[in-house]
Amino acid sequence: MENLILWLSIALLALALLLLTIRNSEKKQAKGGAAEAVPAPATGQADYQFSARPQSLPSSDNFHLQLEILRQALGLTTAVLLWAKPDDQQMQILSVASLRDDINAEPFPKGSGIIGGIRPERPEIAVCPVPHHLAIPYYSTTRKTGGFLALSIPVTAAVISNDKNFPAASAILAVDRENQAPWTENERELINLTCRKLSQDLLLGRRMEETSRNKEAIHQICLGMQELNQVLGLQAVFEATIKTVKQLTAADFIAISLLENGEHRIVKASGHKSGHFDNLSFPADDGLVGQAIKMRRWMPTTANYQGEFPVFTNTMRIAGLESLLILPLLKDEGEAIGALTVAGRRPDMFPRERREILEVIAFQVATKIELGRAHEKIFQLAATDGLTGLSNHRTFQHAFDNMLHRALRQSTPLTVVLGDLDYFKKINDTYGHPFGDAVLQEVAKVMAGASRKVDLAARYGGEEFALLLEDSDIAGARKQAERVRKAINGLEFDHEGNKIKISMSFGLAAFPQDGESKVDLVNKADQALYRAKEKGRNMTVCWHEMRRTE
Repeated sequence: MENLILWLSIALLALALLLLTIRNSEKKQAKGGAAEAVPAPATGQADYQFSARPQSLPSSDNFHLQLEILRQALGLTTAVLLWAKPDDQQMQILSVASLRDDINAEPFPKGSGIIGGIRPERPEIAVCPVPHHLAIPYYSTTRKTGGFLALSIPVTAAVISNDKNFPAASAILAVDRENQAPWTENERELINLTCRKLSQDLLLGRRMEETSRNKEAIHQICLGMQELNQVLGLQAVFEATIKTVKQLTAADFIAISLLENGEHRIVKASGHKSGHFDNLSFPADDGLVGQAIKMRRWMPTTANYQGEFPVFTNTMRIAGLESLLILPLLKDEGEAIGALTVAGRRPDMFPRERREILEVIAFQVATKIELGRAHEKIFQLAATDGLTGLSNHRTFQHAFDNMLHRALRQSTPLTVVLGDLDYFKKINDTYGHPFGDAVLQEVAKVMAGASRKVDLAARYGGEEFALLLEDSDIAGARKQAERVRKAINGLEFDHEGNKIKISMSFGLAAFPQDGESKVDLVNKADQALYRAKEKGRNMTVCWHEMRRTE
């Protein structure tokens, strides 16, 4: 009965949110139906192309954001979420991020075009390049397409209804691009992460469609959902959770614990003596928190706290509290990832109806934590070089823009260092690319280890690396580059019993004396690097020093 009330409550919430969305949409249309504006790129982000969401399509801001992140991260032409209700023979576009203007807003039969190859026994289709005769049904015109990939997204209605014969909805994530190269492992991992995130969102939506709640509970849950749905990153989710629970309960103490490496760790605490608890870790099954995670149910059974129960550990008790509720944070499949602890100084703060509301919030918090982890993974994959783990070329460019803007505003120095491994082609040709990759990884470790928190180390391309040294003048930057050069020169590699030594050349240019624009500074650092190569390699050359010797 409790579960029935829970599901009914969330469905009414979904209905309320749907009506609010429709009303807002009607208001926009009444104002003239102007097309949604495409946000202009921020300063230093000119190489991004933001795709507009066609106004005619039934789209969700959250889905569109995820698709746009995926599209930009992989350089896609289009990323589209396709949806069909149970027993529906047509698919429709639920959301899309695309640079093309010929998106087909009309539903199309499930078996249409290249997407028709998706089957239960074949949940993925990948084609590179796409033959001209294979139509992509979400386009209204035929153009040359380099690569196409489609994945079936699991949205199992039986999980909701407990009826194995209940038909499941169909959802497909499809992406395409001009590039004809096969999809790499990292690209597939990124696409699969997005599928998992979309699956969680869609499944949550299905659950909310099939539940209801009384009017006051809907209002309370809406307040919490609204706060949580506005954030993406993990820290933002933690902050929003604390704020939401405070609004719902007026609790004196709130803590979020996550299960990590056989322990439950307090990742965020607020309220009564919270400073004593931040980042503390305890054995996985210790205290009431450990038991709530293990049993996957709220603790203690009375929701009142008289001081005799250990909360986080069997050796620690929290004094001055009269009410206590510990809710497990459960994933879709029922696995606990942590717990939400809520406590107060007044007795009977958590009656049954309040616990039910907090259970809904706890489920949403668990979902948002999983999404936050996936977002951070996506951004990490999109911002880093897959081989070395350093920032990639795109991240370097954007970081350079931001650092240069700060240097201009604050009148502080900034130095760019470009480095290139000497005779690296010969290393690859002689010892093979796996050995060359190992060399690049070791060099990357040296570069990363030599960087301060305010600096940025990046793989610029191939065997080229770069350092951005913020608030560092040319003299300090030269010393740092020399330390890196000597450390790399001191590396020794073993190849089939042979000891291999390597070296690296560096070129430096500093703001403001060598230039005031990114292009100018990069060009001058590159010229200095070229001079280092000319003079015999394995050395550091500053652009202004090079100019003095000419």
